[in-house]
Amino acid sequence: MNKSITAEVAANWKTITLFMLLVLTLTGCGPTRIPVRVERPSTLNTTGIKRIAVMPFAYDSPSYSALAAYATSAAADNVSGTNKFTLVDAQEILRLQATNQSVESYVDAMFIGRITRANAEQKSETQPGWTDKKGNYYPPVTTYYTRVEVEFNYSLKVARDGRLIGPVSKKGTASSSARDGYPSADGLLRDALVREMASVRQDIAPYTTMEQRVFAEEKNNDAAKAEMKQAMEQVKAQNYKVALQAYLGIYEQYKSAAAAENASIMYEATGDPESALKLVQKVYDETGNPTLQLRIAVLNNILEAKAKLAANEREEAQVQSPVDRVTAFASEEIQKVLPGESIVWLHNSSPGNTMVEAVVDNITAGFIRKGIALVDRQNAALIEAEQKIQVSGAVNDAEMVKLGNAAGAKTIVIIGITGAGAMRRLQVRVLDIERGVPIMQSDTDERWQM
Repeated sequence: MNKSITAEVAANWKTITLFMLLVLTLTGCGPTRIPVRVERPSTLNTTGIKRIAVMPFAYDSPSYSALAAYATSAAADNVSGTNKFTLVDAQEILRLQATNQSVESYVDAMFIGRITRANAEQKSETQPGWTDKKGNYYPPVTTYYTRVEVEFNYSLKVARDGRLIGPVSKKGTASSSARDGYPSADGLLRDALVREMASVRQDIAPYTTMEQRVFAEEKNNDAAKAEMKQAMEQVKAQNYKVALQAYLGIYEQYKSAAAAENASIMYEATGDPESALKLVQKVYDETGNPTLQLRIAVLNNILEAKAKLAANEREEAQVQSPVDRVTAFASEEIQKVLPGESIVWLHNSSPGNTMVEAVVDNITAGFIRKGIALVDRQNAALIEAEQKIQVSGAVNDAEMVKLGNAAGAKTIVIIGITGAGAMRRLQVRVLDIERGVPIMQSDTDERWQM
């Protein structure tokens, strides 16, 4: 079956299951409960990571190679399924790595994994033949069993500095039986792996989960019981705000801890866990009722998760890519030395380097917004100058000034890159054409580091 169809069916079935559970729990079958939506942060801190390449899984035994390929595909599906990351072609990353080229301009992190163990056990049991009272003979029946275990781990390797985020270790099991032979161990291993691999989404991206909340029952005060029953009718009708006010009133009138607990559930259901905690903490302080301790712990956990999500969002908003950070700094430094009414030629001295191309594009856009004049990229003289430089290679300042003057520029900004990895820096030189002298040269300051 097509994977996307399978995922859609699973999602629909989950929705149906939650709906049926809501119906059953609100109609008297078992303890009364409702599902509430809870936001959770990812297990791993992936702040600043937007582009991920899922690399081929490694494996500890040649016999695991097919399973490793399946794991790679499953991981890619789950990374893509978060809708948070751009999936980068792993083959392009492998090509760059094979020639010792930097991959940072293509990807923020590589998802790497390893199959460390895969084991299958098979056994059979035979029930002997037998004859019933009527003389009917039933032949022996053999049942075949297969049980498998798979262990693997995965991490994110940050492209910029090689830092590992993780690892996360997983162990999955699956078993099956049949009468016509042993169930496929390979199929069961894939099933076990896929089930465990589903948690990738929660490990690398924030997620929403539905948690069940069980309503408390008033056991002592008959009048409170009667009003609690009426409040529950509002819950069943999903009039949560009305039910909330009813439970708050019951608590104020009868000091029923059960009513307060149910009111806190209504606060949660209406998206206000802060008020839920404030209420149960107040009631606990007033009554010392130990049944509220678990509720307090649950709400504290939810608010801690909410605070972590907010902190991650703030950090994400503050994180700049190396290109954006260096572009902003370089643009400011260049503008400090630009002569008045300058016409600027932005020259990329590292053609083919995507990071430099991005810097040039960003500085160009920034200059245009600020009204700084630029030489038209379609200028015939500029096109000819760029072609001469590409053909001849290194060009000295005097030749650059001559070419820039012919293109109608008054200032030349030469942008390139030096070094690699942690030593990689943006290199910027600014030449004043009218005076024929350099007026700025970037240095080894870490602010130029990319």
